[in-house]
Amino acid sequence: MQYYDDEQNHKAALLLFYLMQGVMLLIVYGFVYTSFVAVGLASAKYGLTVMAYMPEVAALAAYPMVLYRTRKMFHRGRMLRAAAWMTGWASLIIVLLYAHLSQLAGV
Repeated sequence: MQYYDDEQNHKAALLLFYLMQGVMLLIVYGFVYTSFVAVGLASAKYGLTVMAYMPEVAALAAYPMVLYRTRKMFHRGRMLRAAAWMTGWASLIIVLLYAHLSQLAGV
C-alpha cells in the first residue's frame, strides 16, 4: 500500500516551476534579442544614439531579478502567485519593448 506523500508533489511542482522559468526566460530573451536587432536597424537608418538601447538593456537586467523574486515567492508557499507574477512581468516587458520599437519606427 502506498501512502500519500506531499513532499513528492512539492518536488514535482518545483521542477515544473523551474522548467517554466527557463522557458519564460528564453521567450523574453528572444524578444529582447529581436528588439536589439530592430534598434540596430533603426539606429543605422535614423542615426540614433546608444541611448536607444536602454529599454532593451533594462529588460535584459530586470527579468532575471523578477525570476529570482518569484523563486523566493514560490519557496514561501505562494506557488500560483509566483507563476502569475512571472508570466505577468514577461508579458509586460514584451509589450513595453514593442511600444518602444513602435516609437522608433515613427521617428
